[in-house]
Amino acid sequence: MYNFTTIKKVCMLTVCLLVLGRMVKAQETDSVETKTDTTTVKVKARAVKGERVRGIVIDGNTNKPLVGVNVTVPNFTASITDEKGRFNIIVPDFNATVIISADGFQTKVLPVYKEKEIKTRLYPLSFTSVYNEVVTPSGVESQARTISAVSNIGLQNSWANNSETLMSFLQGKAAGVQAVRKSGTPGIGADVFIRGFNSLYTTNQPLYVVDGMIYDANSYGTSLTKGHINNPLQFIDVKDIENISILKDALAAATFGTRAANGVVMITTNRAHDQATNIDFSAFSGVNLRPKNLPLMNADEHRLYLSDILKSQGLSNVAIAAKPYMSTNPASADYFKYHNETDWQDQVLRTSFDQNYFLKVSGGDNIAKYALSVGYSNDKGVLDSTNNLKYSTRFNSDLNLTKKLKGTTSLSFTYTEQRLKDQGIASATNPLFLSLVKSPFMGRNEIDAFGSVSPNLADYDTLQVSNPRSLIEKGTNFKKAYRFFGNINFDYTFNKNFKLSNLSGITYDKTQETLFIPRKGVTNDTLSNVVGDSRLGTQVARFFSFYNDLRLSYDQSFGKHHKVHAIVGFRYSQSEAEQDFATGFNSATDDLISIGNSNSAFRTFGGDIGKWRTLNNYFTANYSYADKYLLNVAVAVDGSSRFGIKEGQGFMNFDDGLRIQGSRYAVLPAIGAAWVISSEKFMRNLNRVDLLKLRVTYGLTGNDDVGNYTARKYYISQNLFGMRGVITGNYANPNLQWETVRKLNAGIDGSFFGERLSISLDYWNHHTDNMLTYQLVNSVGGTASYLNNNGGMKTQGLDLALNGRILNKTFKWDAGITIGTSKNKITSLPGGNAIITSYAGGAYITQVGGAANQFFGLTTNGVYSTNAEAAAAGLSIRNSLGNLVPFTGGDVKFTDRNGDKIIDANDRTVIGNPNPDFFGSFSNTFSYKRWSLDALITFVQGNDIYNYTRAQLESGSTYYNQTPNLINRWKGNGQVTDVPKVAYGDPMGNAKFSDRWIEDGSYLRLRTVSLTYNIPLKFKSVKYARVFATGNNLFTVSNYLGYDPEFSNSASLFTQGVDTTLEPQFRSFQLGVRVGL
Repeated sequence: MYNFTTIKKVCMLTVCLLVLGRMVKAQETDSVETKTDTTTVKVKARAVKGERVRGIVIDGNTNKPLVGVNVTVPNFTASITDEKGRFNIIVPDFNATVIISADGFQTKVLPVYKEKEIKTRLYPLSFTSVYNEVVTPSGVESQARTISAVSNIGLQNSWANNSETLMSFLQGKAAGVQAVRKSGTPGIGADVFIRGFNSLYTTNQPLYVVDGMIYDANSYGTSLTKGHINNPLQFIDVKDIENISILKDALAAATFGTRAANGVVMITTNRAHDQATNIDFSAFSGVNLRPKNLPLMNADEHRLYLSDILKSQGLSNVAIAAKPYMSTNPASADYFKYHNETDWQDQVLRTSFDQNYFLKVSGGDNIAKYALSVGYSNDKGVLDSTNNLKYSTRFNSDLNLTKKLKGTTSLSFTYTEQRLKDQGIASATNPLFLSLVKSPFMGRNEIDAFGSVSPNLADYDTLQVSNPRSLIEKGTNFKKAYRFFGNINFDYTFNKNFKLSNLSGITYDKTQETLFIPRKGVTNDTLSNVVGDSRLGTQVARFFSFYNDLRLSYDQSFGKHHKVHAIVGFRYSQSEAEQDFATGFNSATDDLISIGNSNSAFRTFGGDIGKWRTLNNYFTANYSYADKYLLNVAVAVDGSSRFGIKEGQGFMNFDDGLRIQGSRYAVLPAIGAAWVISSEKFMRNLNRVDLLKLRVTYGLTGNDDVGNYTARKYYISQNLFGMRGVITGNYANPNLQWETVRKLNAGIDGSFFGERLSISLDYWNHHTDNMLTYQLVNSVGGTASYLNNNGGMKTQGLDLALNGRILNKTFKWDAGITIGTSKNKITSLPGGNAIITSYAGGAYITQVGGAANQFFGLTTNGVYSTNAEAAAAGLSIRNSLGNLVPFTGGDVKFTDRNGDKIIDANDRTVIGNPNPDFFGSFSNTFSYKRWSLDALITFVQGNDIYNYTRAQLESGSTYYNQTPNLINRWKGNGQVTDVPKVAYGDPMGNAKFSDRWIEDGSYLRLRTVSLTYNIPLKFKSVKYARVFATGNNLFTVSNYLGYDPEFSNSASLFTQGVDTTLEPQFRSFQLGVRVGL
């Protein structure tokens, strides 16, 4: 008696053979037999006519034949490889291509030649290759057949990277993609620039698309914690990601229209790929090593420095000696209070520990498959009392609802709690900055006249510098945040040609902050009508977005070799963001930390609200002939509530571009073509060439980040003599539109020597038209400018990605290099006038013909050694009273560029450029039996940094502690030194913004090293077990004098390259285990 289950399996196998089998002539039979232990099924197969092709498929890793590899000619025939890796297949003719694929391996599209056997290697999906699959708006494609400039990010080692955010994970992974980590704060992420800058005042960050839905990664509003930026992308766990594809040119990103000017990052999260239940679990723990201290003066050195500062204020030696911190008499009441040797950096920085747990379960049946993940992490910072606690969950499913209707869901929810501290330009409340400038002879705790140390923390000192321990122990910067991001998608297949799809989703997140700055230990704020001691605040920010993408796809094959794939659709999104805050001062005690305990008379309320809608109509079509000649066209027609509106324009008007009912619409086309040279007949005997492809694209993209209400007139509130009213906030601009970026890309992809060497090289050129700038106007109403589309920028560069398998025996060595360059130039500004901005005491110039945002300051040539030398130079400054004051010995030798003998703003010039000449990475993977070692080295070359921190530590004009360099300060006539004399308040401007504070920001860093061991197992219930050891930021080679040369104050172009004392990068080590069941 036959077993029914066995017969059912045989029948299912027979059906698969009928669909995929079509290989009658190749096997020279008119039937197919399938034998099992229970029965034999004989099925009639369809006869096909064509040309016979033979081949062999070899495992690229083991050099052994691969069994069961699928070899197909779509809609024609199929075959599989035998135990020797060989196959026979019928093709329509010798212009055809065959697709070779296998589970866990790459997919290849190969040409066929008459009387030539196909011999190819298949590598695992983890192998970096030109045959990697990439995700584009058109679907999943082989990189070997893409026309666009697209990079695929390997995720095979993502589980070993414990504390990475999505943005920081991208660093060094793709050519032309520069990821600059913002700071060492856990979860803060990085600023990502795909092929440099395209704009001055709008965003230069890419668009993120997760599981087909746009992921809003913008940070709306500001944080109560100074120097902190909310990072919505921290809600995505890298271990949840299956594929990352970066779209870099206009063609790939064209369907996203006015949101794609800066490239697109396409993210696909994990889904179930088979019905069997799979369980993955990982646990990690790590240590974060505190950064090395910056060199500073000790107590005695700082006391001598203060003596010189006090003399510059006109104090006599007797008056200086009378200062309590100058006393050398142990019997003095304040002697012990001011005779300490406190290392304040040790009081602020610490070595900390991380832990991370992650569980993923997937499986299902032929009706529904699912992938569920949950995660927990607690990442602590190297700044004492800071951490980032995160809980995450994700549920993805694939549903076969009917034969024609399928559905998918992608749902995620993440909750975080962060304990932060002020950073950046916050001289009274940034603990790290205070640890550098606070005098070492001050004590952490209160000390009485007998030297007894109290458990109570000391108040701010007589030099008016806060106690950083008060901020760490008593201050509160607490943030809670969560985000729900989810969508559901339905696909209805009418027939083999047409499919209708609709994706609907929502995003909702909320961020809540609480702030408390204690009165004791922190210097006071001076308000307009009161002295503020303790500071309190609360803030709530919300974001909601609805998203819908309806699309119709069409697939058709014509003749033997013509194929067309087209999509037409429209995306609609409606978003709103709101921020509400309250700040106050002077709670009764430091134990009352909520905003309700602040003095109601000095309480301030405020916020912001924004609503916007976008409509993105798009069309894209791909045509290929024999998988050899490829053509792609795309166009987007976008409308947005942000664009200008004119009344009385009729239903449709083309006078100044496309307007529909007065609203502006962007029309953004793109076109591209590629030629797979390696598929030509004249290449058949070049056996060492696996792939050679030329491609070129050109198109328009746009940037709609022009402000929600910039095109309309709005009003803002203002307080005048205690009365609150409204005033004009802007000038309406009905002509306001998107910025247009014209993008040209020409590239070549190649693979040689059985994929032992692959290369991808691109030249790209971007022209930004209608660039947003501020148009100056004469006004008595308070508004001095308005935003207008009247600027231009050009950016161009090269991307190079080179990968190779150097050794391929038992010991394997894969190596790769990426290099990117980016040079920008301003082509037009309103009236040709330069834009000069200021930040952190520095000046930055953007002018026609030059790069955007270059450092703009004075140049120096040492220090005058004598009064006579200074007098001979004959240079002066003009003081606040308008009088000329000549330089004397010990002053800085500034360059008088305009020759008027007066050093002022007219003598400024370009003194540096924060943008690098090139950047990139070296990657290496070594594997031997069960061991593997991955190493990533990143580098940046040619960028300059304005070291604002050092400018404070070497100014010689304040009571702040200084670096040991100030020991060599000028003290008298004839002394030759490059350190000027000290003078309180800097009356001669020796410390003003100049090339003294500009440093080389180039660096080479051993970014990540990960060692993995696969444990041999005898338990069938355990599929694998791996042990990881990972090190991050192991060493950095740089001449930079600050903590670390990598940082980013914000994504704005105007803050790049300025070190404002953010929490630095640090070395860390993790140990972990991953188990599969």
